[in-house]
Amino acid sequence: MYNILLLICIITVIQSKLKVLRPSNLINEYIDYSIANFGIIPFGHRLMGLVDLAYPRNGCSDIQPTYGAHFILIERGNCSHVTKVKNAEKAGYQMAIIGNYNDEPIESDITMADDGYGYQVTIPSIFIKKKHFTILSEKAKDYQIEDSNDEKIMMLLKFDVVQTDKISVIFGLNVQDGESFRIIDEYAPYYNKLEDQNINYTLVYFMMSFNSTILEINQRDSDCICQNRYCVFDPDGSGIATGRDVVQEILRQTCIFQKYPKKWFSYMDQFNFKCSKPQAYSICSQQIMDIQGIPKKEIQNCFDESFVDQNTSLPTKNYTNAINILLENQLHIYQVAGMNVFPSVLVNALTYKGQFSGKGIFGEICNSFLTPPPECSSEIEGYQPPVLEQSIILYVLIITTFVVLFSILGFCLFKKLIKRDGEIVTQPQVNEMVSQYIKFYEGKDKQKEGSI
Repeated sequence: MYNILLLICIITVIQSKLKVLRPSNLINEYIDYSIANFGIIPFGHRLMGLVDLAYPRNGCSDIQPTYGAHFILIERGNCSHVTKVKNAEKAGYQMAIIGNYNDEPIESDITMADDGYGYQVTIPSIFIKKKHFTILSEKAKDYQIEDSNDEKIMMLLKFDVVQTDKISVIFGLNVQDGESFRIIDEYAPYYNKLEDQNINYTLVYFMMSFNSTILEINQRDSDCICQNRYCVFDPDGSGIATGRDVVQEILRQTCIFQKYPKKWFSYMDQFNFKCSKPQAYSICSQQIMDIQGIPKKEIQNCFDESFVDQNTSLPTKNYTNAINILLENQLHIYQVAGMNVFPSVLVNALTYKGQFSGKGIFGEICNSFLTPPPECSSEIEGYQPPVLEQSIILYVLIITTFVVLFSILGFCLFKKLIKRDGEIVTQPQVNEMVSQYIKFYEGKDKQKEGSI
């Protein structure tokens, strides 16, 4: 429920800032942009640099190397975005700015998709409107790449994130996609590193829902459960596997994560390598749970109890009139978040962009903390360890002073009581012993006189 509310309350477009610093009157507003689905995005950081115009302008072949500028303007068209950015990185630039054909609102990052070679790119790249690109490129024509940097355009870019005390992380996964398992495997050590932090993880698996209102789609019952409410397309065509096998595995993995999140990461790693045939997912899953020490009965109970009657909301085994509360929640988040790519990751309702890696996801999570923990020190620009507020420090000092004074006072009182006890109790005892000693010697003297 926390994730659903957060998704509703937060606009999922990254409200980062791109501004021209020099000349100050060139563009007197923040420039809207979208982020590419490839490259390493430095979320939470800011980039400031000088700007060149690419030669050749479309960036589809080797670009003239930089003479100290950091950003490069590249026209859209004639080749993939990945090719352009890869050539910009090769030329020594730290970020590529690609101009659109028009001035349509920048609402998503889908326009700069990965063509399959994005893994070769490490610098970030952005996409801006035609009007802003035209102004920037016309000004950049006034100088050459090799000219003095004193006259070049200077821009500031900040990759903002939504910062909160409690972090929401949603993993969008596809059981039949190896890339999903790679991301989970890479993120596993960072999950352990942040285990004690206030982070809420949610899984959303790729599946579909077909009902009687969608008459044009005739989905096979064997690919669904609960009257076509939760479906996955047939995984092997004419083979014996069905989409239902996949949906049931989605539910098992969801239960494992809910009950044993740490063991879920190991389970996913084993499942990826050992369970290649959907028709055998059930048997293979049981074997992996045995290996990982995951109680199969507890997972099966979770599986069974997640089906409830639509009318009574009580657990049921009659799937014809049932909904599954775990899968229903995933479908709702899927619709609210507008997730259309799997795998995907949302941190505080913002879609993670850039090169998909466990370290990259870790970096965005770290930068989304209002007060980043020490585990995130390597990912935070200018990181400062959390410090106590002055009022708290003063409070601690006052308490410590009182404790010390109380201890000294207690010691003095104790010493005084001991001395008093010595005077009241010990002295009479000594006097008594002296009296007895004197009487003893007086008695001996009388005995001697009597004997004489």
